[in-house]
Amino acid sequence: MMSMFEFLFTTFSGFTYLMIVLSILGVIILGPYLSIKLYWLKKKTVKKTNVDAILILGIIVFISGILNQIAGMIQALEAAIQAPDISPELVMGGIVESFRIPILCTFIFIIALLFWYFNKRKWESLHIKPDDN
Repeated sequence: MMSMFEFLFTTFSGFTYLMIVLSILGVIILGPYLSIKLYWLKKKTVKKTNVDAILILGIIVFISGILNQIAGMIQALEAAIQAPDISPELVMGGIVESFRIPILCTFIFIIALLFWYFNKRKWESLHIKPDDN
């Protein structure tokens, strides 16, 4: 039996799960934090790279979800090769299951895009000089 640490750091599926969880946490924590700083506190000290980091985290979670699906499908196909008498219903059930994580990751990516877009617009409005008009 493989420990959680071994699974996360020695397998491709484990690594993609790790990237997904870390990216989701980043979006959930960084997005609202920057929104509070920009909209309520109107802090001009927020750097543009911090705002863009939300977009990068969204892209990472989206790509990790797709990679996780690919890894799951490879495992399912390898299992089907090892046991040729496997039922088609079981194979199709595994393929349907492989779409759950990418769908979650797509929703997180959309949330990250929304945070990025609105925080970027607010950051730009705080940094416009009066003589730029």
